[in-house]
Amino acid sequence: MDWNRAKTLMIVSLLLLDAVLGVLNFQERNKYYMSSRQISTITDLLDSNDIRLKTAMPRSYRPMSQLSMSAYTYDEAGLINMFFTDPGNVQPEDELDKKIYVSGDQTLTLQNGYITFDCPSGTGGIELSEAAAVKAARGFLAGKDVISAFVLDSEYVDSEGWWIRFCQKYNGNIIYTNFIEFLITEKGIIQIDCIYSKPIGYIGQPVEICSVDEAMLHFMQYYKDAYYKDANSYRAAVITKIDLVYYQKEGSTRSGDTLTAGPHYRIEVEGFDRPFLIDAYLNRFEQV
Repeated sequence: MDWNRAKTLMIVSLLLLDAVLGVLNFQERNKYYMSSRQISTITDLLDSNDIRLKTAMPRSYRPMSQLSMSAYTYDEAGLINMFFTDPGNVQPEDELDKKIYVSGDQTLTLQNGYITFDCPSGTGGIELSEAAAVKAARGFLAGKDVISAFVLDSEYVDSEGWWIRFCQKYNGNIIYTNFIEFLITEKGIIQIDCIYSKPIGYIGQPVEICSVDEAMLHFMQYYKDAYYKDANSYRAAVITKIDLVYYQKEGSTRSGDTLTAGPHYRIEVEGFDRPFLIDAYLNRFEQV
């Protein structure tokens, strides 16, 4: 046997195998990636239907797993210490379907997993601006266990003040339904809304999701059907954010219950208080 020839053939075979695997890997990676041409095509189609983009569309839509979540269970003593200025003087005022704690003009309400804290006199006067509102919210979050790691998700102003929202980020993915939102005025923080389910881990193997352009086509069709009455009343959609988030449709306050959150396309439109949410598995609207 010619060992040198055999060795050469083996090396050539390994190089060819490596090249084939490289091509297959490239194809697999690009299978779930929007090309510039695809982005341009859907952008032009949206524009021709009076749907404007003020943000970039996500290009990747790789398969995603569901996320296992815990029930809404809270340490109420911990919440009292977290929210109240004077935790030692808090009085309970339980009602049939909710728990209420009061101290002065500060009120903490727990109902169906939702936490609402009202503080009409504010947490301290500020010279109101977006930066000052975000700073006040971050100041509250500092040192507050798991929520201190929540990331800034959105901020907008209306007649009431600045609304600053933080969400949990888990393995690089935003959990839209794990949030804390602040209403901030010149008095400082006057209201906080919060809800939290502990993420446990991913469930099963990743499942394919619909592509970005499929989701946007569905949004375009829905928006025109819902908001087009006639040319004089129709309001063009201006999209300010498109991303993938985890959304938990159902919740529970029973300890030990396990729920799921699934991947959804989140589409934020100017003039709407809430984003449009599309189930990324089914290309179906979940929240409008």
